[in-house]
Amino acid sequence: MDLAGALTLPGLVEPHAHLDKTFTIERCRPAQAGLLAAIHAMHEDRQHWTRADIQRRASAALARAAANGVTHLRSHIDWFTADAPDAWQELARLDTVGITLERVALVPLTLFRDPADAGAIARTVATSGEGCLLGGFIHSSNWDAASMANLLRSAARWELDLDLHIDEELSEVSQGLTWLADHLSRHPFPGHICCSHGCALAAGSDEQAAPILRQLAAHGVTLIALPMTNLLLQDATFGRTPRQRGITLLHEAQAAGVATLLGCDNVQDAFCPAGSYDPLDTLACGLFSAQLSDLFDRQSRLICDRAALTGSPADAAPFAIGAAASVVIFPGSDRFTWPLNSAARLVVNHGRLTHRRVWQEEMAHES
Repeated sequence: MDLAGALTLPGLVEPHAHLDKTFTIERCRPAQAGLLAAIHAMHEDRQHWTRADIQRRASAALARAAANGVTHLRSHIDWFTADAPDAWQELARLDTVGITLERVALVPLTLFRDPADAGAIARTVATSGEGCLLGGFIHSSNWDAASMANLLRSAARWELDLDLHIDEELSEVSQGLTWLADHLSRHPFPGHICCSHGCALAAGSDEQAAPILRQLAAHGVTLIALPMTNLLLQDATFGRTPRQRGITLLHEAQAAGVATLLGCDNVQDAFCPAGSYDPLDTLACGLFSAQLSDLFDRQSRLICDRAALTGSPADAAPFAIGAAASVVIFPGSDRFTWPLNSAARLVVNHGRLTHRRVWQEEMAHES
């Protein structure tokens, strides 16, 4: 196939989504601004989370992601007790439309306080099949060092990788990443760790952040920034313009050698009323909010670096001879315009053209 010099990327990666919550905004609007208010609204919406409801919403999300060129998607799934929720099993049954789907058990840190409960949760995740990871919600509102130790210990025992919601706040007293960096310096973790959010890094000084980032780099930890949702939820008050950005330290992390990714996080729910499951939209948001440059040549890896997500060397060379031919082609873009004005694309998944979005379709509703 002659692409005539068209911009081309490996299959796109959505490293952080919430398929159990998605597309609930019409019935689930928070009464106040900010993260904790969104969590409260989400808990109230759980009464509607039947298996059929979860299947319908999550299937629609996967279909949108596939059409946009996503070939690997990781979804966090809320756990409310030590037992797996309905959504955990329901998402495992989905037709993933050619997407490799990973599931992360998003468990409140307090549920790891008891070592027996921590072990039981990890055992359930480990015996749930391929592509399952252990996670936790780690915030100053529930901070407990013993629970963190139990979380890492149980994950190591059951040979689970970790993806943590950690320090999702602009707080100088947030302790999650500080504790993790110190813990890893003394107790290296045998698997791969992703740290999602990390907003608190931006609330402290460069001198505080530097040793944390050095330790994350030394232990191969990946930092996942979620610009859309964090811009909406951090420093948020109804009727007031935010003064602070909710973005973690992307530039400093990259300079320190930390692998970095961008994710959409929440889509059309109490946490974020908009969203599209298009990683290009996420990168465009990152362009302005984090002042990124060299978008295609350098920063495009933020939305297609599968190895950064999985920690697997096998994912490090997507264009190698013999690798699966999964690419996204942008025939109407150039590297100065992209990712803006780049909706038109061809999606090839394992050698098969699966989706074709062209400008004629985009313009069909124009007068």
